Amino acid sequence: MSVWPKVHAPFVRRLLSGHKILGLALCGILYLICMTGWAGVYYVEVERWERPNVPEFSTATPEAIARATADMRKVMLADDHRGPLDTDLYITTPSQAMPRLTVGYGHEARAYDQDGRYVGPASHDLTHFLTELHYYLHLPETFGMIVVCLFGVGMMALLIGGALSHPKMFRDAFAIRVRRQGHLTRADIHNRIGAWTLPFGLIITLTGTAIGLGQLVALVMGALYYDGNSLKAYEPIFGTPEDVTAATGGLPLQDGAMINAITNLKAAQPDQPITFIAIRMVGTPTEFIEITTKPNQRLVYGEAWRFDSMGNLKGSYNLSDGPAGRQVAASLYDLHFGSFGGWPVKLIYVILGFGLTVMIAAGMDIWLIKSAEKGKPHPLIHRLWTVLIYGSPALIAVTFALGMGLNLPPVAIFWGGMALMAVLTLISPRFSDAPIADVSRLMRLALGLSLLAMAGVHQATHMSFTAAALQVNILLVLLGVGLTLTAARGWLTARKAMMLQIGQ
Repeated sequence: MSVWPKVHAPFVRRLLSGHKILGLALCGILYLICMTGWAGVYYVEVERWERPNVPEFSTATPEAIARATADMRKVMLADDHRGPLDTDLYITTPSQAMPRLTVGYGHEARAYDQDGRYVGPASHDLTHFLTELHYYLHLPETFGMIVVCLFGVGMMALLIGGALSHPKMFRDAFAIRVRRQGHLTRADIHNRIGAWTLPFGLIITLTGTAIGLGQLVALVMGALYYDGNSLKAYEPIFGTPEDVTAATGGLPLQDGAMINAITNLKAAQPDQPITFIAIRMVGTPTEFIEITTKPNQRLVYGEAWRFDSMGNLKGSYNLSDGPAGRQVAASLYDLHFGSFGGWPVKLIYVILGFGLTVMIAAGMDIWLIKSAEKGKPHPLIHRLWTVLIYGSPALIAVTFALGMGLNLPPVAIFWGGMALMAVLTLISPRFSDAPIADVSRLMRLALGLSLLAMAGVHQATHMSFTAAALQVNILLVLLGVGLTLTAARGWLTARKAMMLQIGQ
């Protein structure tokens, strides 16, 4: 005799439907993380595109950097609305990847010319919207990174489980078989991409999980041992306040300290280009300069150098030549985001990351089509999934367009649009009764038009023909036209087939 109470069949069906929609939502989040991950590989190029008319140059003198820093420091100290954690000033010096001089704190940033004179705002709210969607899904930062980390663990389990459950996967890695038998074509695509991207996928999920778990470990250690200060857990890697006090002598920065610091570091490390400068604890007695350089032939994101209050070099944090664990921790970021090796590595990361995204989409399609072939279709879930696949990148493009054209808040636009898109899919008779092929064509058309709108609004807003603008806008137009023509061709083909059937 069953100990469970009797449950009515309609209630069970509703529970199962809710369970499947929850599974769809989880797959959708994983899809979003992967999609924004490979798109975010080119975040520097997107930042330049977002502000295409900022002057670009290859070098800036220490005097120009110091002049720009002093200007932004005054703005920062006069800002009554500055957040309690906005204590540091960040200076991006001209480089091959980002040939600009910008200074900022929090979400405020200013651009300067080659002489260090202010030329306009340099904040990148839309680019940050895209990267923060990948980092923590716009949730509270630490909690969101932990959530994304857990999805990374799930992705790693899927990759390993998929490889172990398909012993012939590597043998058939290049056996592409185009079929018209429902889920079999997608299964081939899913398995082939899985074989090609498995090493890359494991590296990405492992490093992403390590970064996220680092946040979780720091949070727990801060709560247990450091009175809630999670930053203390990072001190074995990134240094301690005692290191800073020893370096600065406990004195505030003196005039000329920035010029001296840059000059002294270039003399001591002429082969390591400066990538980043920070002034920590601005306006406090422990204010100090920290400069990051990029060591040659090393995977670490950089080497950080400390200076005293006069700008004299006092030593480094030994990120590139310290304990092995410190070097591994400093290498996770570039390995995860593909920030090494220049454009060839970026291109490889984008291609493989796109492959992982397609694999996720195909995996869900396989289950949906296979269920339908067995007489257990899930038409509503299939439509929701199809809308998500094309609708989420379309909404990202629309968010960029509305953010640039009307200065609307990007996070609200995107997630409001996602909710509206899901509701319309659920309640609209045209969507609920439409064949999946028609829904797919409609959403591809929406994606193509949204990419064209993104490029058009950008051009209308900035009227820029700089390399920073054209390198992205041309790509957007090509993709938009290609998707639009593909959708239109599919509709014409389907209409001809329908007319032939009517004629017969």
